[in-house]
Amino acid sequence: MKKVILFPVLCLMLSLMAFRSEIELIKKRVLSERVEILIPKGFEVMSEQQMDFNYAKATSRPSVIYTNSNEASIAFSYTETSADQDMIQMYADNFYKTYTKQYKGAKWFSNGVKEINGRKVGYLELMKPELGHEVYNLVFFTDVEDKLLLCTFTCADRQKPEWETIAKQIMGSFRTNEPQR
Repeated sequence: MKKVILFPVLCLMLSLMAFRSEIELIKKRVLSERVEILIPKGFEVMSEQQMDFNYAKATSRPSVIYTNSNEASIAFSYTETSADQDMIQMYADNFYKTYTKQYKGAKWFSNGVKEINGRKVGYLELMKPELGHEVYNLVFFTDVEDKLLLCTFTCADRQKPEWETIAKQIMGSFRTNEPQR
């Protein structure tokens, strides 16, 4: 009797898992067409009111955030900080040191510099405490028009299995629309 009941439940669970892992990515141009990147279909730009609420106590906030009802988000912070390709390794080292000091309880998965579409891109992948729970973060950064661009993919720790591969696909799709030097 137990096998008869468990089999349909198992089939339903497997089909739901397969359905949820089918997240479609669509190409978007962000930051006044400076960057081309894949964003999950259904993600919308967070309103100014939502950003004001979410970043009320922050000293700075991202330039634009795409989210799906706050389940997961990708934020772009186009800074005034000078940057070029020769500085990306330095930024990667400095960000790693800063994050390890600031988030002592963080669980690190990886960090470093990769070449993506002909550009050096630094990255940090970690699980860090935030507002009483754990949050998965994939932070990646590079220079765009001589300024530092930070991109941060975020989701709750329990959603990491669903979003980790997608976050890495998003990072891997990163492309600037400026001529290579």
